[in-house]
Amino acid sequence: MFFTLEGKETVTLEELRWKNRIVLFFPAENQNPKFAIKPIEKGMNERKIIFLSIGEQFITNSKASFDQNYLKGLQEKYSPAKGKSNWVLIGLDGGVKLQVEGKPDWDYIFKTIDSMPMRQSEIRKSL
Repeated sequence: MFFTLEGKETVTLEELRWKNRIVLFFPAENQNPKFAIKPIEKGMNERKIIFLSIGEQFITNSKASFDQNYLKGLQEKYSPAKGKSNWVLIGLDGGVKLQVEGKPDWDYIFKTIDSMPMRQSEIRKSL
């Protein structure tokens, strides 16, 4: 289900625009969170979410590859609070929809996405 570009070694968020929603998570230094993707995988797939945890360890549910320097640039751009965990929801249009301190709250993320006009259209089309 997740988007990859044929023949591309690495991908940028711009190339995922209009194809996927993105959740970027930036754990605090020395924090190596464990993520159980399986329980929320169906919800992520339905909402076309690519998850990227960018910290000491890189974790993703995507088969796409990302350049390490590009990931550092994302961290500098979207994680201004050094020493604190935060996450960002980027919509299909590439715009920041949420920027929140702490670990990702998937119920909140899913509800936020489900309230968006484009998601409402997707839901209507699937009925």
